[in-house]
Amino acid sequence: MKTYAELVKEAIREAHEKAENEYKKFEVGRTYATRSICNSECMFKITIIKRTEKTVTIDKGNGKTKRCKIYTDMRNAEAIYPYGIYSMCPIIDASEKIA
Repeated sequence: MKTYAELVKEAIREAHEKAENEYKKFEVGRTYATRSICNSECMFKITIIKRTEKTVTIDKGNGKTKRCKIYTDMRNAEAIYPYGIYSMCPIIDASEKIA
């Protein structure tokens, strides 16, 4: 018979394995957001219009669209650089879904 501590350790291990196996992907029609590194009141929001295996087309909210390459970040999720790659640039990943 297993002790309570062993049951808890096993449940935690299973939860970690499940989280590691989940790969979050961008979904068409969903809105994603992230906060600015410099100003926590500034939010960058984008909506996914269409996607392929390696790119997504986004609407930045001002009526302009842009195609972005999909990267994989350290949280095991797809990530994009909607405003380009530069120092302190916003990075939006698929785990930051808001709608």
